[in-house]
Amino acid sequence: MQTSPPARTAAPTRRARQRAAAIEEIKALARRQLADQGPGGISLRAIAREMGTASSALYRYFPSQGDLVTALVIEAYDSLAAALTAARDAQSPGDHAGRWAALCHAYRRWSLEHPSDFALIFGTPLPGYQAPPQATAAAAGRTLAVPAHVYAAAVQAGAADPGRARIPAGLQTGPLWSALAGDSAPTGDPALAGIVLTAWASLLGYLVAEIFGSLTELIASTDLLYRAHVRTVMAGMGFEPAFLASAEAR
Repeated sequence: MQTSPPARTAAPTRRARQRAAAIEEIKALARRQLADQGPGGISLRAIAREMGTASSALYRYFPSQGDLVTALVIEAYDSLAAALTAARDAQSPGDHAGRWAALCHAYRRWSLEHPSDFALIFGTPLPGYQAPPQATAAAAGRTLAVPAHVYAAAVQAGAADPGRARIPAGLQTGPLWSALAGDSAPTGDPALAGIVLTAWASLLGYLVAEIFGSLTELIASTDLLYRAHVRTVMAGMGFEPAFLASAEAR
């Protein structure tokens, strides 16, 4: 019996390749502006000048500055989610404390290596810009789903006791948590969501102080202090002392 050969995927047309190349060039120039001047420095007019084209031509690719910023926000979240996922997967699935600690250190490494992206998604909001949830929720949600899954697995395995965390009884999650987490993160127990969000916010606060603030002038070794901060956060999440000690030793 003869079988039909597999259908070939049509190669992108020359116009499609040119469009994709133009979009990547626009985003690359926008990232340079972001690095040099911060989120407020992104300008379609300035990008058009560098590309040697009329600013009106750029609107074929990005109808507004906000659309360009949204594309950069999504890529920043995707980059962070990929870093967190790689750090998680580098640890044994049964090493729940090690997986959480790996996430914490990957979070900091990514932030220090991508300060412009960090500023875009966690820094001062761009005046007049509001990230559209329908466009950014999936990417942002992946950065929360990874730690949420890791902690839920730790609780299920008995590596962490949420009863030790000082989360108020009757806590309820808000609509944004449901929108971000969707079906990809454990949302059945609001207390678990509260523990994960408290821990993640604590880490974020440290990174904001290190990247935007004067923490590097206040302490000689922010790396050493961050390791201690991670241990404190994990203890507050109810990770068992034996598992904490094992993760620290590694």
